[in-house]
Amino acid sequence: MEKKSFSDGKYFSIVLLGIGFLLTIICIATGSYVQTMESVQIGSVATKRYVALKDEVDTIATEKKKAEAAASVGPLYKHDLEVEQQSISEIEDFFKKLDEMQGTLRTGETLSNAIKNTSLKLPVVLSVRQYSAYQALNQQDKLAFQKTCLTIANSIYEQGITSESLEKNKEQVSANLYQTEWNAELQEMGKAVLNSALKANLILDTDAIKLAKQKKEDEVEDIIIKKNQKIVDEGEIITSEIYNKLNAMNLINTENATKTILPVLSSIIVVLLIFGSVFLFFYSSNKKWHSLKKNEMMMLFTIYVAMVLLLRVMSEVPYFTLIPLVIFPMLISLLISRRVALLLNCFVSIIGCFVFNGDVEFLLYFLLTGEFAALITRYAEKRKYVFPVAVCVAAINFVSMIAVGLFFEKGYSQGLLFSSVYGAVIGLVTVILVIGSLPFWEATFEANTSLRLLELTNPNNELLRRLMIEAPGTYHHSLIVANLAETAAYEIDANVALARVGAYYHDIGKLKYPLYFSENQAGENPHDQMEPYSSTQIITAHTTAGVQMAKEKGLPKVIINIIQEHHGTSLVKFFYYKALKQYGADEVKEIEYRYSGPIPQSREAAIVMIADTVEAAVRSMLGQGKTLNEVEDFIKTLIKDKLDDGQLDQSGLAISDLETIRKSFIEVFKGMYHNRVAYPKKEEMDEAKKQKKVEEVKQ
Repeated sequence: MEKKSFSDGKYFSIVLLGIGFLLTIICIATGSYVQTMESVQIGSVATKRYVALKDEVDTIATEKKKAEAAASVGPLYKHDLEVEQQSISEIEDFFKKLDEMQGTLRTGETLSNAIKNTSLKLPVVLSVRQYSAYQALNQQDKLAFQKTCLTIANSIYEQGITSESLEKNKEQVSANLYQTEWNAELQEMGKAVLNSALKANLILDTDAIKLAKQKKEDEVEDIIIKKNQKIVDEGEIITSEIYNKLNAMNLINTENATKTILPVLSSIIVVLLIFGSVFLFFYSSNKKWHSLKKNEMMMLFTIYVAMVLLLRVMSEVPYFTLIPLVIFPMLISLLISRRVALLLNCFVSIIGCFVFNGDVEFLLYFLLTGEFAALITRYAEKRKYVFPVAVCVAAINFVSMIAVGLFFEKGYSQGLLFSSVYGAVIGLVTVILVIGSLPFWEATFEANTSLRLLELTNPNNELLRRLMIEAPGTYHHSLIVANLAETAAYEIDANVALARVGAYYHDIGKLKYPLYFSENQAGENPHDQMEPYSSTQIITAHTTAGVQMAKEKGLPKVIINIIQEHHGTSLVKFFYYKALKQYGADEVKEIEYRYSGPIPQSREAAIVMIADTVEAAVRSMLGQGKTLNEVEDFIKTLIKDKLDDGQLDQSGLAISDLETIRKSFIEVFKGMYHNRVAYPKKEEMDEAKKQKKVEEVKQ
């Protein structure tokens, strides 16, 4: 068994996947997420500018504002009626006891002894003068004085007495008594009684205070730090408030390296799954369009590496819409495949989230814009559509950012407008960059874009012009083969432009000896006078000659491959049978009457092979008077012969593709060789005129 070399396609792409994986992990590990997790301390100088990565509640400022709102709630009191009633009762009891003691004063007892005896029983100590002044009052005046004291006490209690205002309320008692008509001794007596009885009747209502503070806190709206809003600038001092903000937003390390390592480890797992799915996508399907050529693998790898490095470099831009990430799906769509671009755009958007430390907005924006860009970029292959495509990409970027922003930010903001405008501008620039870079990819990686291939269809190209002049029959044959190949390629989803251009140039080798090919012969056939082997050498040499001419004129390698492969190792049956008749089977080696190959290695080369064979055979049959119905069966036979001869084994065509190709050829031939109305001859027209005149005479 032949040992596979290291450069074998599958192993080569595995190496590229491995390199891409390692580079991706490095970019993620050094990207904006890890940078934002830099360790800082209170009092240190910020080494870079810190901005919010998303809209987030400023818990520090919000809590501070709530605390200020709660502190604005003053003390709330409630009346203690029991204290008030008790104080009034004490005043009333005092005067009642005083009246009782004065009524029981013994005859001959001195006033000082009487005061001394009563002071032991009363809560207020009275002076002799106060006692005498009160004793001198008649019963009606005593009641009036008592009422005055109670009225003052009630008025003070109505205003409310707190423990803090008790002394002030006692001063008010004095002021109220001094405004009465009672003498000074009675006023002082009333002051002493009331000051002794008054107590605070307003006590703090803790439940009401708690509810009021909670209400004030609830009225405070959250303070939002907007996405990309500056937290601290480079060179500024990290204060405790700034430090707490950075910590609350997970922008710094406060514990240990685990906080940084765990996200990186999880991202490694996700990236590993992505690269694994990419590997399965390309190598676990039998569909040919999943298989990439070596130059396509190199292009894909180069574009991916460039985009990952670009993401890393731009990982700190304030608006992610400034990143031209849609370059990736646009280039892949133009250079490789639209389907591949649609799939890989999803994966690159996810990886971009890790490198850029993006969020759901980032992911959804680039998923939408990338998918649209991959689909509509193909229209830019025509120059007249480049500007409309650029405007369309810009509009999609703008609308996508507005829609995504309104959903996640729950409202319009100036920052959202700026981000959307930036996205639109980058969309315009991206299309220009992509279209402008195509010559680089074509020259460096032999990329075969439709733009490059379509340039080769210009009849003014030297080889086509020579073919048209020097071998007109071959030129006409090539045009018909191109129509057949283009139609078939479209039906089986092959590269339409490549099939058409390959058909244009597949027979350019016939320019070396054009008259040795039947389509260019107007009379004598030189092969009639030649040995079968010599004729075969001239016929089969046109592929080699065509390859040489194509290389000299710098045609793309894929076109050269079609020129070399369009006959594969087919047998030149006409001269082989001629040799058998002349020399016998023992003297003729079949291998000497076959093309040198190789057999077709792509679907496009196989399509050109079948179209070339079918066109020549059908033209010959129709020239012999055969009908299209007979041609249909013969086409099936021709395709089966190629299949049985092993010419299609490495082309990637499925059996169902062959049937689709056959049907597409038949439709083309029906359009070319449809039945036409026969034009009348001159004699028939003259006879018709005579007949008309005879009919007129009879009438």
